[in-house]
Amino acid sequence: MIYTCQTKCCHYIFPGSEQQRTCPDCGKPHIRPSSAAERIEYFRRQTNALTQRHRSG
Repeated sequence: MIYTCQTKCCHYIFPGSEQQRTCPDCGKPHIRPSSAAERIEYFRRQTNALTQRHRSG
């Protein structure tokens, strides 16, 4: 599942399990399941990162 941190300054989007209780970026316990738009953004960023690694390698 993809989660989003709800803290004002973080908003980190990350994959996690149901046991995930804190944000891996800021460490705060304010996470929730991501919305459809946030999931699209997460996968877009992952695809871009893979594409850039492939081009530079």
